[in-house]
Amino acid sequence: MLKFLPALPHVALIALITLAVPGCNKERSYPVYRENPAPKDALPIGIRVDDAPVEMPIPTVLVSYEIDPLCLPPINNYEGVQYAPQRQSVEFPVQRVSATEFRSTVFKDAMEVADYYGRGPCRWTPSFVQASFALIVDGRSIKASVPAFFPKIEVEGRAITYVEKALKPVFPGQTPERANSKSHTLFQKLTQDERQKYFPVEISQRTEGDVP
Repeated sequence: MLKFLPALPHVALIALITLAVPGCNKERSYPVYRENPAPKDALPIGIRVDDAPVEMPIPTVLVSYEIDPLCLPPINNYEGVQYAPQRQSVEFPVQRVSATEFRSTVFKDAMEVADYYGRGPCRWTPSFVQASFALIVDGRSIKASVPAFFPKIEVEGRAITYVEKALKPVFPGQTPERANSKSHTLFQKLTQDERQKYFPVEISQRTEGDVP
């Protein structure tokens, strides 16, 4: 009889997991986050490309926003994970200024502050702005994405990302294919010969109406 006692906790654990699984598989639903219908806190930006190996199309510009985590529902699942969406992106119109220059106006308050979860108003912080170029290289599509963190643009006035001129995907076969790029910090660590393999894309603040 005693030799069966050690197995009892194991049986109990299996029973607990069995009971917990339906809760883990339960479909979750969350409120729809809304864009601010009348944003006012504008940040005009300019995008400049130098020495690109192909003609650059008008990029897609979007800003990623992070929600205040204090307004999200408490974590009460077995995994200990916050499943409520914590980020939202908003796309903004872009205008071509020249073959290598573009401009847009993004808004820091583009997401609506609202009580989405009954825990008080959810406020949003802009995290980064990203310019994505959909390029056609040798008959295939490849995307070159250039991010710039909001604090860097606001404090330093600009951010530069370096895209590999070869425009080959970081991971072959990925969908969509994405070009390799390096931040300014990583670019500075390259040798002079290695730097020649990249072209810069700058995102900067601009005065409204001015060409960057």
